[in-house]
Amino acid sequence: MSPAILKRCVLAETAPTFLVNILVFTFILLMARIMTLANLVISNGAATWDIVWIFVLILPKSLSMSIPIAALLATLTTFLRMSADSEIKVIKASGISLFQLLPPILWFGLAALVLTGFFTVYLAPIANRQFRAELLDLAKARADLAIREQVFVRDFPGLTIYVGQLPLQADLMKNVVINDRRSPGENTFIVAEEGLLDVDREGGLLLFRLQNGVIDRIYESKNSVDSIFFDTYELKIFPGAEFENEENSLVLGRAELPGGELLAEAARARAVGFPGWMDYVMEYHRRLSFPVAAFLMAVIGAPLGASFRTRGRNFGLVVGLLVFLLYYSAYSLGLSLGGGGYVPPGPAIWAADVLALAMALFLLKGLNRSAPIDLGASFRRLRARFYAKNGPKFRAEA
Repeated sequence: MSPAILKRCVLAETAPTFLVNILVFTFILLMARIMTLANLVISNGAATWDIVWIFVLILPKSLSMSIPIAALLATLTTFLRMSADSEIKVIKASGISLFQLLPPILWFGLAALVLTGFFTVYLAPIANRQFRAELLDLAKARADLAIREQVFVRDFPGLTIYVGQLPLQADLMKNVVINDRRSPGENTFIVAEEGLLDVDREGGLLLFRLQNGVIDRIYESKNSVDSIFFDTYELKIFPGAEFENEENSLVLGRAELPGGELLAEAARARAVGFPGWMDYVMEYHRRLSFPVAAFLMAVIGAPLGASFRTRGRNFGLVVGLLVFLLYYSAYSLGLSLGGGGYVPPGPAIWAADVLALAMALFLLKGLNRSAPIDLGASFRRLRARFYAKNGPKFRAEA
C-alpha cells in the first residue's frame, strides 16, 4: 500500500471519531450545567424555543474545551487500533516510516486549531453577549411576573422582596421592603416609599431604583446596626450569577468583549489601579492558547497511540483523559498563579501549552521505535520475574 493511500485511510478513520468525540464530550460538559440552567429558565416560565436558544448560546464555550480532547482521542484511538492490529508493524516492514503518516495528522490538527479558534476567539464573545441579554430579559420577565402586592418574593438568590402596593396602570411600586443577604456576615433591610424595576443593558443587570427610604445594615460579627437615609438608591441584581458562579464572567464583562477590547480594557483598568486588570489579559491569552492546545493534542495522540499495543478503546479513553487531565491541571495552576499575581498573565496561561509541546516533541522523537509497548506482555514479564525471584521463599513459607 502506498503512503498516499495510507494517509487517506488515517484521515478517513480519524475524522468520524473526532466528530463523535465532540458530541460526547460537549454533552458531558453541558450536563454539568443543565440542572442549573433548567431551573433558571423553567422558573421564568420560558418557552421551549427560549430554552433551546440558550443552550445554543452556551455551546461555543463548551466546544472550546471539548474540541481539544476530541482531537486527542481521535488520533490516539486511530493509531492505537493500528498498533493493536499489527498494522504499524506491517507498515514498518514495508519500508514506510511512520513520519510519512504525520501530514494528515498535522492537517487534522490545523483544522482543530481553526475550529477551536473560531469558537473561542470569534463566536464565544458574541454568544456570551447574547446569552447575557437573554438572561436579563428572562430575569426582568420573572420579576414582573413574580412581584405582586403583599407577597414575599424569593425568586432571586439572597433577596426577599415585598411590595405593599402595585398600581395596575403604573410601574411605580409603593411601600417597598427588601431583605438583602448576599453579603456574608451582613443582613440588610431596605425600606422605601417608592420603587421602580429597571434594566441596565450595558451593565447587564437589573436595577431597583428606590426613593425616599432607609437602609439598615446588621453586622453579625460586630453585633451592630448602621442606618442610612436616602432620597434615591439603586439596588443591583445580577441575573444568571448563580449560573456563572465559577468565573462570574457575565458580570465582569470579560467573556463577551472582543479580543482587542480585552487588552484596551486591561490597560484602562491598570491605569486606574484596578487589580483585576490581569483577568482581562489572561482571558485574551486563554482564547489564543486553547486553539493551539487543540493542535498539540492532535499531534500528541498519534505517537502516543503508536507506542502501545493494547486492544480495546477503553484503554485509549483512559490514556487520553489522563493526558488531558495533566494539561488541564497545568492550565488551572497557571490560571491560579496568574490570577494571584505570582506569575505574569501570559506565561501563566501558555505554560500548559509549553508542557503539551514538550510532550509532543518527546513522543515524536520515539515514533519509529522498533516495537510498540505491549502492556500485557510487560505485566506478564514482571510477574514472571517476581515469582522467579520470590517463588522459593513462598514455597518455603508454605
